[in-house]
Amino acid sequence: VQWIDNLKLRVGFGQAGNDGIPTSAFIPTMGSGDMVFYGYPLGYPQVMVGGAAVLTQVNTAGKWETNEQWDAGIDFSFWNGKLSGTIDYFLRDTKDALLYVNAPAHVGNRYSLIKNVGNIRNTGVEISLDHKHHIGKFHYNIGGNISFLHNELTAVNGGSPLWGDRTKTYEGMALNSFWGYQYEGIYQTDQEALDQLYTFTESTIGVHAGDARYKDVNSDGKLDEEDKMVIGNPFPKLTYALNLGADFYGVDIQLFFQGVAGNSIYNVQRQMLEGDGSGYALASYMKEEVWVGYTEAVQNAMLNNGVNYFELENRNGTIPNPLGSPTNTENSTRFIEDGSYLRLKNLQIGYTIPAKYTQKFHCQRLRFYATASNLFTITKYSGYDPEVGASTQDSTGLTYGLDNGRYPTPTTYSFGLNITF
Repeated sequence: VQWIDNLKLRVGFGQAGNDGIPTSAFIPTMGSGDMVFYGYPLGYPQVMVGGAAVLTQVNTAGKWETNEQWDAGIDFSFWNGKLSGTIDYFLRDTKDALLYVNAPAHVGNRYSLIKNVGNIRNTGVEISLDHKHHIGKFHYNIGGNISFLHNELTAVNGGSPLWGDRTKTYEGMALNSFWGYQYEGIYQTDQEALDQLYTFTESTIGVHAGDARYKDVNSDGKLDEEDKMVIGNPFPKLTYALNLGADFYGVDIQLFFQGVAGNSIYNVQRQMLEGDGSGYALASYMKEEVWVGYTEAVQNAMLNNGVNYFELENRNGTIPNPLGSPTNTENSTRFIEDGSYLRLKNLQIGYTIPAKYTQKFHCQRLRFYATASNLFTITKYSGYDPEVGASTQDSTGLTYGLDNGRYPTPTTYSFGLNITF
């Protein structure tokens, strides 16, 4: 078939080991010096004295995890290379996955153990297309790729879920799924809180006007672990990229776009900046996002403690009372945001001086260019940068989609000169 340059069917299978864990995972470690974690109460009256404690237990039966992958695909090229591309389906199983697990409290270690406790499956489709053509002296190319991914913890030792600071994973769920309450806004009156949480009395409820309201999922009149649920998936449903290029009479331009869609980001930075101000500086916008019902004495106490960001008696505030219930900053959908974005990763414009001029100086090619990286990003995410990726700020170790206020990707500009003799 003359218009088909290349058409190839592929099937592949492979296995590879992975030991991507901390070097201390298979040796016992100890800690000392910190009174909070290693101190011991002695005598009467009690005094705290320094001591030592086990940080991690030895994983005596540990081994490398195995990554096993099947893939099938099609490579094609049509019309003398004007259109080419690939279509791939992959199934990747991580067996004996090295994951962090919580041991019973009586074991005595401070940090979670790393053990071969699970199987993880990633399945998906990857598609790439490229088109090259010219119209007279105008040459152009268009290329793009898109990937669809489904991540699932298919098995875990003993069936117990994997816990993180803001994540929980059962069999059948995406690894490190975000876990918490479903946020429903702010209680406008004390009675509204009592009406929802009817098993409590006004003296014990601990929730008042201005505090966060969460959904009582099982309608039992109280908020507890039974009301928590999966509130977000850190893995994008699709990842995509687009390359555009053209040149005309020595002027060339290249653009590279990249983005993801369908993933959630847990904005840990917001959770800290909208807290009670005791552990972190509060966000500047907290002075407008105010709450209800505190006396002048409490206001003065706030000012004396350096918390001077709030105005009182504002029932239009959209952020729960920073000095209200300790549950106001619970893990919830309040801090889950859409992580989708489209970013212009690279833009380059160049000009090549015609050879008839450069040859006079014994120069085969002379090209000037200017480049801009990360020029703009289209996203609804309120944090510094939606390109969060992996984070280690979680008791489960490597976790995706947690934004602890990472430094944003900078926009850079550069200029250059290419000379070929």
